This record gives sequence, structure tokens and C-alpha cells, in this order.
Amino acid sequence: MLPAGLILSLAVLLVVGLRPFGYAMAATMAVAAGVRLLSPGDRAGGLIVRSRGWDVALLVTLAVATSALAASLVIR
Repeated sequence: MLPAGLILSLAVLLVVGLRPFGYAMAATMAVAAGVRLLSPGDRAGGLIVRSRGWDVALLVTLAVATSALAASLVIR
């Protein structure tokens, strides 16, 4: 699922632009956080790095930061 989100984000970058790409990346990270939070330990695959709480907190923080950075872009 995560590779599909990254490929979709890349397509958004190439077709639409940088700001929507940032939002798509943030959405991909938010979905990954949800998957990590709700899936059993053996089904989360490559999303397992440390503890479940730490992984979810990091992914949510990165999603919020990416979204904020995408919103603050000045594109002329």
C-alpha cells in the first residue's frame, strides 16, 4: 500500500504540481500511520521500526510537518 501511495504522489507531482504533491505525501504518511496503528504486529511489514506508539507518532508528525510545509510554499 505504501509504494502505491508514493507512486501516486509522484504522479501528482508530475501532472499537477509541487503543493499537491506535498499534500499527497502527507496523506500517504497519515494512511501509513493508520495502518501501523490498526494492523497486528506481524501484518504491518516494513512499517515496523520501533514500538507501535513511536512509529505512529513519528508518521503523524511527519505528515503534519509535510502538510504545513506544502501549505507555506510560495510558488510563482
